[in-house]
Amino acid sequence: MAGFEVADVDEAALGVDPDGVPGGGVDGAGRVVGRTRRQLAAELISELTTIDRKTTAADKRLAELLDATGTGLRKLYGIGPSSAARILGDVGDISRFPSRGRFASWNGTAPIDASSGDQRRHRLSRAGNRRLNRVLHIMAIVQLRHDTPGRPYYRRKLSDGKSPR
Repeated sequence: MAGFEVADVDEAALGVDPDGVPGGGVDGAGRVVGRTRRQLAAELISELTTIDRKTTAADKRLAELLDATGTGLRKLYGIGPSSAARILGDVGDISRFPSRGRFASWNGTAPIDASSGDQRRHRLSRAGNRRLNRVLHIMAIVQLRHDTPGRPYYRRKLSDGKSPR
């Protein structure tokens, strides 16, 4: 929302002509409707600007706290201050997991065997820490959308016959 001010709200953005009447006609009710729309839009933009300032301040404070911990999580592409804080808060000490598999199982990224007979299949786990799973999913999506090492890895797995999910 940076760059938006209440004064930026104009009639064209609200679908109202300068006289305040939807569709271009002029009458008293239309002026009231137009004025009300402008007032509501101005209030909403003001509230969004306030929320944006608070979010920016919270991110800055989280970044300072994360820097104090010495974590390298924020260096990972797709991990911002709130995501790094979520990971640190939920995981705590990573050494409590004896293996990568245990950590994957705990956060819900380990596949579950869904094989039957000669058919070998796996499905996604719905168990585990869903909040952490969401953070990891968003990080993966961000890495796929940008030119990062995650994108060639994903394409390589697709070319190996893996499913896009």
